[in-house]
Amino acid sequence: MTASRKLDPAGRPLYRVAEIPDHLATVTMLRRLRRRPAEGQEPAATLFYHGNKHTDLYEIAASQELPALSPGRQAAWTAARTCARCQATRTNPLAHIDRGRRLCAGCVVTERTAAARPSWLRLRAAAVQWARDVLDHPDTVLIAAYGLTDWGAPYHVHAMTPDKEVLVDVVARRAYPSAEGAIGGIDRVLGGIAADRLVPVLTPLVGRRLIHTVRSERGHYGGHHTPLGRLSELTLGPYSPGLTDPSIRQHRKDDFHLRWTDWHNRTWYDHPHSSPTYGRFGLSSVPIDGSDAAALTTAMLAGLHRMAIDAHPDGPPACPWLPSIGLIPCRAAPDPRSGLCLHHTPAEETDGAPA
Repeated sequence: MTASRKLDPAGRPLYRVAEIPDHLATVTMLRRLRRRPAEGQEPAATLFYHGNKHTDLYEIAASQELPALSPGRQAAWTAARTCARCQATRTNPLAHIDRGRRLCAGCVVTERTAAARPSWLRLRAAAVQWARDVLDHPDTVLIAAYGLTDWGAPYHVHAMTPDKEVLVDVVARRAYPSAEGAIGGIDRVLGGIAADRLVPVLTPLVGRRLIHTVRSERGHYGGHHTPLGRLSELTLGPYSPGLTDPSIRQHRKDDFHLRWTDWHNRTWYDHPHSSPTYGRFGLSSVPIDGSDAAALTTAMLAGLHRMAIDAHPDGPPACPWLPSIGLIPCRAAPDPRSGLCLHHTPAEETDGAPA
């Protein structure tokens, strides 16, 4: 609306929807307040909406109340605007109807969050047990790859034991035959080791249980990649054979990025009126001091210890079961098999959902 269009053709003030003063209302808005324009009441302003549509605005104080509803209609009017869970009454009818109940937007999120939490609590309990098993395993090695780009060389690879004994610390680059004739070879010309020469460097990893993660300089986590997988990519092409040593294995179940997410990541925001969120954030809440693979392995070790003692920022796990009315969940200690306390787990199931 331009500065010249502050008045309608009749000389009344002209407003958009977001500009309506508190003392003015349209006929529809008055009806929501159980009021109507008084007999002979003139519009005080004009509402401009939907491009070129107009409607009148009236003074609320000068309007009159509608006749009282019958007891039955009053009960229906109130029921359409009252949330079945929090019992708060709104001005407008509540649009969300679940199993015959009308719910406000905040209670819809509350119920969906409560329904999602048991499955997350099961993942959290499984991640805690996994971290304890990893730290107790005699052959555990933490290995991380840190790339300068998302697509290729160079990659810094660092591997160490939970006791911080370093087994591998190498920068790997793609091999190019044009550099082979240079003084000192590719190791000095480009820095690091050519990818097709890595097998002897990786022999300390043979037969070990590898807890792994990958990150790039841009901050991206490669949940579907492994450190040795990244090194193998550097050896594929016209210049060198693949890195195919079968004695070194990286299992999906030992991807730290995914396990940390199962333990730490929430499926909701802290704000009570926000929608549930989903995603995998890897080491987002573990301080990483540096920008290389060694910093990642150090962060993984810190994360494993946090998981092993279940030091979650939300505190101890709590049963999310909700009663039919109210916003306070059960909060008893849940069974790790169901995510609910034993009292609220259905007898015929081990993975029941909130009632």
